[in-house]
Amino acid sequence: MGGDEDVYMVGTDFGYAFLARLGDLHTRNKKGKAVLKVPPGARVLTPQPIHSLDEDWLAVVTTAGYLLVYMVAELPQMERGKGVKLINIPSRRLKNGEESVLAAATFHEGELLVLHAGKRNLRLKPADIDHFVGERGLRGRKLPRGFQQVRAIQVE
Repeated sequence: MGGDEDVYMVGTDFGYAFLARLGDLHTRNKKGKAVLKVPPGARVLTPQPIHSLDEDWLAVVTTAGYLLVYMVAELPQMERGKGVKLINIPSRRLKNGEESVLAAATFHEGELLVLHAGKRNLRLKPADIDHFVGERGLRGRKLPRGFQQVRAIQVE
């Protein structure tokens, strides 16, 4: 899967994540070890590889159609735990199951983000991505009408 020094973002759809070295995830116990604290009802997001802490960006999209983009360096590097808030989801909406993090993707400056919504795709060029840039933990911005029911995010 990679070397011990490779870094991955691990998190849950409740909007919390952190960076972990692959070497810290290995265990010798048969029963393994808990790296990520997953709250009841939450699901684990697909781990995202980090190529450069200083140059990679993170795009987080919610099921309600909010998108937030920021530098990966804003996330802490930890061995285990819950992590920090990726994007602000109102607690009432999170508890009711109305909204959660759909996906997160890492990318380099200059790459395109493709959001798949139904049978349509929204290609965000670097100039378009700038509209969604903010600080970690903010709400993000609403995607355009017709693209708010995102089912997947892809980097090109």
